[in-house]
Amino acid sequence: MPSSSSIIGHSKQREAILQDLAKNNVSHAYLFAGDKDLGKFTIAKWFAKKLLTDKTDTSVLDAEHLIDKNMHPDLITLDKLWMEDKCTDWKTISMSSNVTQEHRAKAKAKTNVIGIDDIRSIQERLHETSQTGRTCCLMRSIERMHNTAANSFLKILEEPPKHVVFCLTTENLNSIPDTVASRMRIIRFYPLSEEEMSRMLDTFSEEDQRFLSHIAQGRPGILFRCKEDTSLLRTLRQAHIDAEQFVETNSALDRFKKASASYKDPKSEIFMQYVFLHLQKKLKSENSTEVDNALRMLKCLFPILHTLKSNTHKDLLAVQTALQCSSKSSHI
Repeated sequence: MPSSSSIIGHSKQREAILQDLAKNNVSHAYLFAGDKDLGKFTIAKWFAKKLLTDKTDTSVLDAEHLIDKNMHPDLITLDKLWMEDKCTDWKTISMSSNVTQEHRAKAKAKTNVIGIDDIRSIQERLHETSQTGRTCCLMRSIERMHNTAANSFLKILEEPPKHVVFCLTTENLNSIPDTVASRMRIIRFYPLSEEEMSRMLDTFSEEDQRFLSHIAQGRPGILFRCKEDTSLLRTLRQAHIDAEQFVETNSALDRFKKASASYKDPKSEIFMQYVFLHLQKKLKSENSTEVDNALRMLKCLFPILHTLKSNTHKDLLAVQTALQCSSKSSHI
């Protein structure tokens, strides 16, 4: 995650927040909505620093450092929970979430869902004495909330403690209950411009810059993760190649092999994203047959994408994908 001083883009969103601060009109709850990897949680951390630091105080840098490390006494953070491909132990999780995970450890709850025990843990922290006069609660991806957790959180929003500001993010605004969303100020986030993205690419080689510019599609989070983990760039390149081969082949068998291998990978969503990228490129073709085939494949893949996470029969799903996408042009 980039530091506050290195944030690029989202100037309108940040200006709206600064206006609220300047007018002393800070809402009790904000919801940052937009696609994955746009930088919503980075802006949430930036907002927390604005709320919890006094620029006239010489210790402001110390306070910002504590916020970055989730160690500030007036900051509550619920970020990563149990995630199969990233967080498999409680020590790792605790580095990004400073809300107690004891209930998860005891129950061995290997789930990324925000449950009622998580909300209860947050609620306990809300009544602690604030050292700065404000408490800021950050929660990432609240579409993960279980229904009972959402109902419990709604009660907090209905009678919020006066000193608490919630700053939440979501990748799917439509999945948030209206009763919850209506009690928050919603700020929408959009992909960055090519010029803004280019300012983040200067540390990569020219070849990598072209590739990342193509796949990132205005999402800075992808670039920052590639900077932190050089092996990720190789993974993304291979997924991109596999997706291109999946789209270009006319063989149902070849499509099955690509889909089967990718669906069993924890990063299967990346493969599907790149398949959609290739198909979007096909839609711009002057060849009407290519456009028709791309539209047909998109129609087949959209319902499959929605069941990819929950469907445990990956091989059967791969067969379905291969047959449906190859139904009018296949040969084994």
